[in-house]
Amino acid sequence: MKKSKRNPVILVFGVLALGVLLLAPNKLTLQSVIPDAPPPTVVTVNPMADVVKNPKLDGPLDSLVRTYMIQGADAARNLAFNSQLSYINDEIQVIVESSPASTALNSYAQTEVLKRQIQASGGTVELGYRAEVQCRADIPLIHALTQNPLVKFVRLPFVVVPTVTSEGVNSTKANLFQSATPYRGPGTGTKTCILDIGFTGYTGLLGVELPSTVTQRSFRADGRYDIDVHGKACAEIVYDMAPNAPLYLVNFNTDLEQHTAVDYLNNEGVKVVSYSLAWYNAGDGKGTGPICEDVKKFTDRGGVWASAAGNSALDHYEGTFADGNGNRFHNYTSADEILDWYVPAYTLTGVWLNWDDWGSWNSSSLSYSGSGNDYDMYLYYWWGGVWNYAASSTGYQTGSQRPVEAIAYWYANQPTYWGVAIYRYSTSSNRKLELFIEGNSNTVEYNVQDGSVLVPADAPTAVAVGAVDWSNDSRSPYHTYSSLGPTHDNRTKPDISAPSRVSTSTYGNMNNFAGTSPSTPHVAGAYALLKEKTPFTMDQIKQILAARAKNLGSANTYGVGSLRLKKD
Repeated sequence: MKKSKRNPVILVFGVLALGVLLLAPNKLTLQSVIPDAPPPTVVTVNPMADVVKNPKLDGPLDSLVRTYMIQGADAARNLAFNSQLSYINDEIQVIVESSPASTALNSYAQTEVLKRQIQASGGTVELGYRAEVQCRADIPLIHALTQNPLVKFVRLPFVVVPTVTSEGVNSTKANLFQSATPYRGPGTGTKTCILDIGFTGYTGLLGVELPSTVTQRSFRADGRYDIDVHGKACAEIVYDMAPNAPLYLVNFNTDLEQHTAVDYLNNEGVKVVSYSLAWYNAGDGKGTGPICEDVKKFTDRGGVWASAAGNSALDHYEGTFADGNGNRFHNYTSADEILDWYVPAYTLTGVWLNWDDWGSWNSSSLSYSGSGNDYDMYLYYWWGGVWNYAASSTGYQTGSQRPVEAIAYWYANQPTYWGVAIYRYSTSSNRKLELFIEGNSNTVEYNVQDGSVLVPADAPTAVAVGAVDWSNDSRSPYHTYSSLGPTHDNRTKPDISAPSRVSTSTYGNMNNFAGTSPSTPHVAGAYALLKEKTPFTMDQIKQILAARAKNLGSANTYGVGSLRLKKD
């Protein structure tokens, strides 16, 4: 799956400065050659050294509120626009996390009180789930919520992205099983869900590339279904693999909407989920977090969750914070404090930072105990032979907040290099840092491929799927992006690999559908097909597929190998 951009979580400054970059005449012409890479750089100025942080707001919202208070509503709108935030009728979609329940109220009652308070203050409540409320609120209300004793934290929804970067039926030998008599008789196909962001135009494929009837449900607050074609393309592959499986086409937009969708799937008796999506900064890389909790909830009921490993092998960095010169900026090397990557013209780019200080995971409240180490992040663009400041993410970590910062999305109308610097605001020890980059067209500087599997493929019970070429299983240049293990608690991932670079009616022929996105529905379809045609349980099917997979080498690259329903 080549990555498209959705639901940015961002913190940005320097709008006017970047406006000069975007609008300057004649100087910013399109180029067909990659500009020279910037030299190693030591950061000499911290443009946000005097920022006063709000401990109840994530970095992007803190920036937005501060801009509104100091520069006014127009400046805040410009900031939201430049960072691709959803800013409709001067409202932002946010998640309000409730404080631990008082002795007078249980967590459910407290959340209900909070919902009524938000509505009474002019906000629009969209969804409540456990101790969290999804709503739309204007900036003054967002600021006011931080003064409410019932509120622990206000944040943007987590960022979910498709994993996009068929011939797979025959290459996996699924065709050898499709004509077999169903073990449990006619009409016993395995209920399978394609859980995705959108299914634009799916009705035009009914009875052709999809079954004549499907179950469709949108869990988006606005009820929209026509957001993206990505889910439709994945559904085509599941149908190709398991043509008798009753299909559920279910979409969502935020983490809370996904939680509600998974409850629905469990109630419907769905047994296989095909999940060609991934999340940034939504978990500790050890298989915990609110998104991984959905996987556990589904698999605990006997289901199989096939999850794209991600396309981040070439867009990933890890390293322990180091400050050899004492200026509080991270040294990627002794001479370089800015990690850079190349982005083509008019291509959005973003960067997500987390560090290993999540604390303990509480599945009841869907929260971590939080970080007491505080790092900040700064985005620069290379122009005129120097690094120019573009944006920052300076959220507060005082012991209860997540150890994350994020900046997305920015672009220029010429090919350019972008760079990121990491600043130690307040820490008690040097922590291991992790960066994920979007929009990079080559390999990020100081690339670390290991450990690049994304949430929720890192979940222990997820079947994490890597990408291989459908025609020869080789790890060709098309698939070097496929995320690698191990997880942060040193478990092997992915679990299996499956065909990519395939043809679909949605994306066209000529092998246009690439990434771990098309790989995942091949695996989901294999489980659905074998469950229908054989007497085996899902656990037994997993063992069968592991035994029949074509071994390709490193387990943290390919898992057990390339998907086969019959051994070569």
